[in-house]
Amino acid sequence: MIGRVLYWRGCQRVARIARQGRDPGPLQADTLLRLVARAKDTAFGREHGFDAIRSPADFRARVPLQDYESMRPRFERARDGSADETWPGLPECFAMTSGTTGGNKYLPHTKSSIKSALDGGSDALAAYLVRAKDKRLLSGRIAFLGGSVALETFASGMEWGDNTGILAARSPAWVRPFRVPSGKVLALGNWEEKLVAAARELARADVRLLLGVPSWALLLLDAVEREADRPIRDAWPSWRGFIHGGMAFGPYAATYRKRVGDGIVYVDTYTATEGGMLAVQDRDDDPSMAVVLDRNCHYEFVPADDPEGPRIGIEDVEPEVPYLVCVSTDAGIWAYRIGDIVRFTSVRPPRLVFHGRKKFFLNAFGEHVSQEELERAVEEAAGEHRCEVREFTVLPEYPDARQSAGRHAWIVEFASPPPDLGAFARSIDLSIQRGNDDYKSHRTADQQLRPPIVRLVRKGTFYEWMKARGRLGGQNKVPRIVDPELAKGLL
Repeated sequence: MIGRVLYWRGCQRVARIARQGRDPGPLQADTLLRLVARAKDTAFGREHGFDAIRSPADFRARVPLQDYESMRPRFERARDGSADETWPGLPECFAMTSGTTGGNKYLPHTKSSIKSALDGGSDALAAYLVRAKDKRLLSGRIAFLGGSVALETFASGMEWGDNTGILAARSPAWVRPFRVPSGKVLALGNWEEKLVAAARELARADVRLLLGVPSWALLLLDAVEREADRPIRDAWPSWRGFIHGGMAFGPYAATYRKRVGDGIVYVDTYTATEGGMLAVQDRDDDPSMAVVLDRNCHYEFVPADDPEGPRIGIEDVEPEVPYLVCVSTDAGIWAYRIGDIVRFTSVRPPRLVFHGRKKFFLNAFGEHVSQEELERAVEEAAGEHRCEVREFTVLPEYPDARQSAGRHAWIVEFASPPPDLGAFARSIDLSIQRGNDDYKSHRTADQQLRPPIVRLVRKGTFYEWMKARGRLGGQNKVPRIVDPELAKGLL
């Protein structure tokens, strides 16, 4: 009966998201003004004249774009016990987010922002329930393996931890009896120890839904199969859905479908520690995601090719234009550049795909290749050559005394390799050329950019590389673009 109620509420929520998308401007303006009104008496609010803001245009005129470094002093004062810095009162805790190649960031979470993030998680669940027509979800278990739910403390006594662990620890009470692995396992801080302990419990669980990052979820499936001593679909015969995020699913799609067969509903999500659940894939026939408009997150967008250009609201975006994403939220984050680039496939309703990270464009030779284009090329090449890519990254190889033109070197770990690496590399090359005129012009006659090369590495290489860098666990992703220095541990 509870499962049927969840399904009914899921249908209502998905329909509401669709309705809101028909005219997103007024709803987003209302969201911003509510956030501003709540924070007008904070130090940030007084400094930027929040009490005089009456519209999004007023907000843009008074509040310049921010990033972690510009807001860091305020966050640190709040961490040390200074109330009312960017949001009323003190933060509830801080979420640590790992830079893909840089250092850690500590972002505030308030009681309100934690609730907003959890409510956003229910939007992804709603999309799954509707797409899978699943009215019996709670007849089984929901599997999730994120960061540790055990928090650490700063010298001030303020707590901090992994964002996924913070949200798991504060998930609704009704969810916890249906979630696996146990709280004891979720509290483990060592990723490898946690993986073994989780597999021991999950091998005996009746899992219906899996949540996680595609790359790390594959490791979990490996561990469960070893523990159960049978294929995952035999260990989890009732498994029906995978809600995933954190990275593009395309490069992993062939591996998952070959491994688990048909009957799994894959729901992509776009999340950020700074803003919670930003978009969900609510349609079977469309890989783009519907933007979540009413979870206390106000969006602004700046053209990616003009980072100093004008900020616009979601009602003014244009299709197929890459935009930098900026958010203001009930965590006390204002006009904050989260470093992501998205592309809208439609604007009424707003639907987007993740285009890449601002600092992760492959542009060593003026070719301007995005992360989205790299991932699509791998997905297409894997499908064409009937192989399975487990992990990959790309680096530039610069000209030297022997070669006057550079090239892209792809370091790839396969679950099952193609018969001809050269043909696989040619497929990647042609895929990028089809969608990127700059790259195509650089490849003309091999004068500015030679054909790419694929370098095969043994299974487990990327895992060991991430481990050596202290980057194990679901909050950490393999960077799709690396510099030659960082790549030394892979080759």
